[in-house]
Parts: sequence; structure tokens; C-alpha cells
Amino acid sequence: MTAPSPDFRGLRAAIVHPRDRDGEELLRQLRRLGCAAELHWPPAEFAGETDLLFCLVNRQTRALIEQWTARGVATVIAVADPGDGVAPQFLHDVAPHAVLVKPVAPGAAALQIVVARQGSRYQQRMQAKIAKLEETLRLFRKVEQAKTVLMARRNLDEPKAYAYLREQAMRRRVPVGVIATAIVESDAVLLPDQD
Repeated sequence: MTAPSPDFRGLRAAIVHPRDRDGEELLRQLRRLGCAAELHWPPAEFAGETDLLFCLVNRQTRALIEQWTARGVATVIAVADPGDGVAPQFLHDVAPHAVLVKPVAPGAAALQIVVARQGSRYQQRMQAKIAKLEETLRLFRKVEQAKTVLMARRNLDEPKAYAYLREQAMRRRVPVGVIATAIVESDAVLLPDQD
């Protein structure tokens, strides 16, 4: 039994590449796959939103590729000429999701889209997990600060200070972090700095 082929219909694809044989071939392949594809050159012309960004690797496009890989909202596929001595270091530095090698072979775009979209989705999941962990760490620090404030102001030991935070959170039906933030912020506002 064969796996169903991926459906690319409806994907927006931007091709930042000169209107030459490779650019036209890539445009034809993407349109055949059902993508809404447009060719943009020079790189400064492209500023829109897209699901897939195919971008020629050269000095003119470096900032654009770096911007899009940093944003993490689109799948970035670099189009590289193996004869260009700049390409290997450039690809290492900008870290696209996949690389399409020139000359663009028939059918090559579909394979690279599959690989690149998997890598892009994985990257997005990891970024979401990192953001969640950073928020958890921020709230943990806030709870620690709130316990310190309660221990100093109410003469409580650490377990009782945390129990107080939990009790207040349950009573108000909010997370402990919300109560901890309120305590730390009110303490900073109400008490003058002791320098």
C-alpha cells in the first residue's frame, strides 16, 4: 500500500529568483503542484506573506533569507548553485529548511517541499515548547520572589509561604503565578527602595 501524496494546493509560494530558466522551471513546477506561485526579482520587491519561500542564495538575498528563517512563519527553501563558492558557508549561516540545487530538475520542488515543511513544523513545535518553558521558568522565579516577600513581611517559613500562595490562588481560581506576580508587584510599589 502506498502512502497518499502530499497536497500542496492552496499553498502560497514566493520565488525570489531572476526570471531565467531555473526561475521559470521552478514557477512551472509549483503551479503544477497547485501552489499559488509568484516570481519576484530583485529581492527588494518581495515583502508579502507566503507559506513557502524559494530564494536564490547570493549576497543580495542573504538578509531576506535570514529574516524569514528567524521569523519562523514560512518554510524557507534555498536555491543554490553548487559552483558558487559562497553557497556552502551561506547555507550554514542562514540555515534554510531545505536546499534546491541548480539547475532545477523536473519534480525536484515537490521533494524539497515535503522535507522542508517537516523541518519547518518541527522547528515551530520546538519554538512553542521553548516559549512555554521560558514562561514556566519566569513564573517559577516570580513564585520564589513572592515566597521571599511573604517570608519577610508575614514572618512565614517557606512551606507556609507557598501554602499561602496556593490557598489564595485556589480561592480566586487563578494560577499561583498570578498571585505571585501581584504580591511581588505590590511589594515593589508599596515599599520604598532600601539603598
